[in-house]
Order: sequence, then structure tokens, then C-alpha cells
Amino acid sequence: MLPLAELHAARLDGELFAVDECFSPVDEVESLWLRAEALRRSAGTRMMAELSTATWLFGVRAAAPRVHTMCVPRSDRIKVPPTPRYVVREVTHDPDDVARVCGIGVTVPARTLFDLALTKTEGRDDDALGVLVRWPELAEGCARRIEAARNLPGKIDALRSVGRWERMAAVSRR
Repeated sequence: MLPLAELHAARLDGELFAVDECFSPVDEVESLWLRAEALRRSAGTRMMAELSTATWLFGVRAAAPRVHTMCVPRSDRIKVPPTPRYVVREVTHDPDDVARVCGIGVTVPARTLFDLALTKTEGRDDDALGVLVRWPELAEGCARRIEAARNLPGKIDALRSVGRWERMAAVSRR
């Protein structure tokens, strides 16, 4: 293993590129698996990627977020020590909401869009638009899921956001 200074020097020389906090040879194709492996090395396997971190893993967001958005299952009662590198929420997911990639959980694009509609995070409009440009069929299912949810705070705003993102994505696909 090379010291950090040598890794950065190799990156500056064009031999490596940064993948979040890790490095990869330039002949390696950046992919979901490469990004997930880099995240797993720093975050471990108990937390799951969501929101902006999930969009980065799926290649919707070009660069890793400065602060990763992660979640843990509410039922696991995991105590995560505070760190400036991660924001961690306790969440309840349906079984189909999370996929495992390289040992780390990541919310699937449909759940990621649903979560983006219900949160007010930095860059959420760009992330949601990127998801819908890639997977336009998710808008209708997301709106149905929001409508079906009972006692959901911010439901009307979430539905408006999904409709706005769907219109913007349709325009950008033309």
C-alpha cells in the first residue's frame, strides 16, 4: 500500500484517479461497483447509501458528495458515532427498497426518488432530475407511492416536486 502523498502524486501524474476517498488506476472503468467498493471501504457495511450518495453510486451525480447521506434500518438500533463525513438517518424500508452492491446497501432508484421528493436536501432537484432522465418510468410509481402513504408530512409538496421533475426530465430528453 502506498502512502497517501504518493497516491496523490500518482493522481497528479495521471496514473490514478480519485473515487471518493480511494484511488483507482486510470485504465479502470468508473462504475457502480467501483464507487460502491470505495464507499464500503470508508463507511463499512452496516450503513446504507441513500439520497445524494445513492445518486452518485448510480452515476446520476458525477462527483461524490462532500457529506455522504446514509441510513440505517430503524429496527437495527445501530449507534453511529457522529462524523462530519456522513449524515445518518434511521429509516424503515420495504424489502425491495434496498439493493446490495459490493457488500453495501443502497436505496434503489425508485426509493431514492421517493426520498428526494420528501426531503429538502442540497442538490435534490438536480439529483431527482438526473434519476428521471435515466429512468423516466419511475415518476408515475413515485407519485402513486406518495399518494398511497397515510399521514405523510409534506405529501402535497412532494407530489408537486415529482410532477415538476417529470416535466423537466421530459424536456431535457428531447
